[in-house]
Amino acid sequence: MEKELITEMRRTSELSEELLIKAKEELGETDNIREESLILIKEWIPTQINDYSNLDDLSIRWFLRGCKFDSNKTKVRIETFYSFRSKVTEWYSNRDPLLPELMELLNLGTILPLPGRDDEGRKVIVIRASIHDPYKHKQDDVLKIMNMVVELLCRDDEAISVTGVVCIVDLKGVGMGHAMQMTPSMIRKAVNSWQDVNPIRTKAMHYINTPLNVHVIMNIFKTFMKEKLRRRLHLHRGDVKKVLVSLIPCDILPPEYGGRGLSVESISNEWKERVISNRDWFMNPEKHGPFSPF
Repeated sequence: MEKELITEMRRTSELSEELLIKAKEELGETDNIREESLILIKEWIPTQINDYSNLDDLSIRWFLRGCKFDSNKTKVRIETFYSFRSKVTEWYSNRDPLLPELMELLNLGTILPLPGRDDEGRKVIVIRASIHDPYKHKQDDVLKIMNMVVELLCRDDEAISVTGVVCIVDLKGVGMGHAMQMTPSMIRKAVNSWQDVNPIRTKAMHYINTPLNVHVIMNIFKTFMKEKLRRRLHLHRGDVKKVLVSLIPCDILPPEYGGRGLSVESISNEWKERVISNRDWFMNPEKHGPFSPF
């Protein structure tokens, strides 16, 4: 019966042969290790006081890869993931994209996963961190909609669990209002979310359009970051387009950032429609794994 349950829960990996090789080289993943690790975690789940029963194979693979198939670290990451969501209700409740406050942020194009990948196969995400009106929009809602988009992106693209993401954080137009929103407690939540909660491999974070005094806020960010993430954080001054073209293939960069890819408006509209069309998925998290469809 136990083997039948495991077989029934199993979701076939959609990784290419090339990505499976990369997973072996970077994460230590092999067919045997993956299957043994899946079984171990699924045997552990029903022994826990907390309910992790919505974790299916696809979601478990995300956690395993995020912890390089260290089973003990994977268990801790799963516990942290669910604990964080239960405590940070301002991000993980009322996730109806049709709510006016969330729809406004979707219309602004606050977060833009670019089509395609960079030269290393990584997904590139543009975060327009200061596009919103800080006197109108809550920072918690900004981070809520960002998390929603990233979760949907990961659900539909398992390759990211191997290749990771590169974030371009655009601070154009940042002002005192935005800075006032980034309290130490808000920064701690944001850093914890990327660093200790979500199993997403953040390969680099490039900040562009950085003002002269950005180091004040960034120093607070760094106090909550582990050395590994601090090394992957880069601040850029000067010609933004020249900087980005040196980092990201022109074919996927929007023209607004010096590339030949789809426009910011096109990408924004596409993701707004994707989020809205998955409204039921966001509003019923108990019916599916965090990184899997219904």
